[in-house]
Amino acid sequence: MGKLIYAMITSLDGFVSNPDGNFGWGAPEEESHEFINQLMRSIGTHLYGRRMYETMVYWETLPTRSPTSGRSSWSTRGSGGQRTKLSTPQR
Repeated sequence: MGKLIYAMITSLDGFVSNPDGNFGWGAPEEESHEFINQLMRSIGTHLYGRRMYETMVYWETLPTRSPTSGRSSWSTRGSGGQRTKLSTPQR
């Protein structure tokens, strides 16, 4: 049986983005990026909400700048597994 990893990005007040919808505060440092990359390589299926799914598409199109960069290795490696978007239509 596989292992379920549940991860959620949020601030102490329970919000992910600022009032303008910006998520820039959550950008990880290079060392954190590499840790996340290693974790994501072990995951077979990623389940995302609509907004996170759309955010993750960015990494598929990021130009490779440096093969040793955590950000670049994420973009060249892709998301590490099958991606599934879980969403309901907005009303």
